[in-house]
Order: sequence, then C-alpha cells, then structure tokens
Amino acid sequence: MESKMISTDYSSITCHFNEIPAFVEPEIERLYSTLHSSLPFFRIFRTMEEVSTYVAWRELQPAVILLLQIKGRTVHVLNEMIELEQKEVERFASYVFGKLPQVQIISFKAIRTTADRFAYPVQKHNAKDTYVITLPATPEQYLASLGKGLREKIPYKLRKIGRHHPSFESHFYEKEEIPEQVLKDLIRLSEDRISQKVSDFTHDEQRIIALAKQCGFVNSLTIDGKVCAGTVNYYIGDNSFLELIARDPDYAIYSIGTLANYLSICESIRRGRKKFYLGGGRFDYKQQLLGVLTDADHLEIYRSHSVMLIRLGNAAKTLAQAYLRLAKVWVHTHKEHALSRLATSAIKFYKHQKIR
Repeated sequence: MESKMISTDYSSITCHFNEIPAFVEPEIERLYSTLHSSLPFFRIFRTMEEVSTYVAWRELQPAVILLLQIKGRTVHVLNEMIELEQKEVERFASYVFGKLPQVQIISFKAIRTTADRFAYPVQKHNAKDTYVITLPATPEQYLASLGKGLREKIPYKLRKIGRHHPSFESHFYEKEEIPEQVLKDLIRLSEDRISQKVSDFTHDEQRIIALAKQCGFVNSLTIDGKVCAGTVNYYIGDNSFLELIARDPDYAIYSIGTLANYLSICESIRRGRKKFYLGGGRFDYKQQLLGVLTDADHLEIYRSHSVMLIRLGNAAKTLAQAYLRLAKVWVHTHKEHALSRLATSAIKFYKHQKIR
C-alpha cells in the first residue's frame, strides 16, 4: 500500500478525556441531527461512563465531534450513522495514533465515508441501513408526490375507516405530554406483530419510555378510545426518527399501519421537520413512502500492517461480520426464496433453543 502523508498539526483539535463538555450537546445535534449520535440516546441506550470527546475546530466552531471510549488497545467511536469526509477520519486517526501510543485499532460501528487510498490499513463493510424521506413543505405536497396507487389508497382508507368507525381519531403527543399507557399499548402491539415472525420478541420498554419523554413524538390512532395503531418517534434537531410502528391486525383491511406512518409523516411536516427516518430493514413500503435507502459502514483502522497481522483475530472477526451482514441482507431481500426460508427457520430454532 502506498504511504500517504497526514498532517500532524493538531492546533485545531481538542480532546477531553473522560469528559463531555457542556457545549457538546447542542453542537453535536447541530452537526449531525441524527438519533444515534445524540446525547439523549447515549444517556439512555448506551453509556456515559469513561467517554471522551474529540473536537476538530474550524473558524472557532466545532466541525467534527466524536465521542469515544478507550478499551485496552482499541478506540471505539460511539457516534453512528454520521457522514464524515475521509480527510477528517484520517485526521482523527492520525491524532489518536500520535497521542495514544498504546492504541492499535480505531473502530467505527456505522459511518458514511470513503476509504480511497486511505492513510492506514482499513477494513470496511456494510453494517447498517435506514430509509430517509426528505420532507416537502406541506402534507399536500407529500401526498401529491406519492405513487398513484398509494396516493389514491390513503384518502380512500381514511374515509373507509371513518365511515365504519365514526369514533376513529388520530392523536399526537410530544415529550412529557405523552401518556405512558399509550406508549405501553403501542409497544405491546408492536411486540405482538414482530413476535409472529421472531419468537418472543420484546422491546426495551423502559428505555423507550424514558427517551420518548425527553425527545419523543407519538401518533396514537384510536377507535372507541382504544389504541389500534400508531408510531413512536424521536425528534433530534430538524429530523424525525421512527422507533416503532404498531397496528392491531383486527383493522388490517384499512391498511392501518400505512395510515399510521402517513399521518406521522404529515404531522412531522406540519411541525417543521426536514427529514423522516423510517429505520433499518429493507421493506417495500418504505420506498413507497418515498424513503431512500442510506447505508453506513463498519470501519476498522489499524495503526500499521504489522499491527493488522498481530491482531489477525480481530481482522478475521471483522471479515466474518462482513459476510454475515451480506447473508442477512440477502435473506431479507429474497424472503420467498427457499434458502431464505430455511435460513429464517434455522435462526428461529437457534433462538428458541437459547431461550430453553
């Protein structure tokens, strides 16, 4: 591999070891506006223990903020689903390897960047995905931009459910105003639906409730006062992030899940959001709702080729993860294939044996 010169000028970089300065929370939201790189998410779903903060400055303003943990000889970057220029990733790696001589590997779990003639040995493979809707100015514009079939189906289904169930209502709640029982009802409905495909699936109820109370947005569809469908979402910056969608199968004839998604997206537009993230999992309905597939990669950066040979076990593990990810994506996108059904059955059997 041809060597590449990296600047060792660290004058525009600060690193706060085992500390997250107060300015970081609003700045990291401004920079990335993404759930998996926000402090509310880290506090509730990850950890804040022994977390350090790397900041690269540009014109007296943070240009890059990375939260990280140093575990043995590896630096784990906690930010996920963010986009960084390759030169910024290389500058970060140069800083870490220059300032922390014990570190051999830098690990990004899910990042969007290039690795063209990278300055250090790297392993890179697809790790996560999500579907992102760029929201127009009005709900009317959004409806008009949908495909003809869905554009006609949604108003028809809304009229139909209103005729058959005059008590049908859609309720929107934010943060502390969200009734806890509504959250629990939506979580149960979602668990019941997923458990039909994945045995004994459970959401992390207490963490979802805690995060929803901080930055949540909930749409609850009710008939006769009973929750029959809805979504749980989070707001970070100008963007909405879907946590779960719930629907009662008794109302499937109304495409109640599609209605819940549509109403949540329209309300996000009314509240000034710019993007709506539908989450991972490659489902056709996400594209029909105008979601665009956005991938992120796992990235392992090694100090040198000799270190890569020394840490051959880590390199082999990363390679195995890459092939496993490819297999999962293939199974998900070929659901009707005999091999896909066989693999899915094997996974269910394995999970059932573990529970037993």
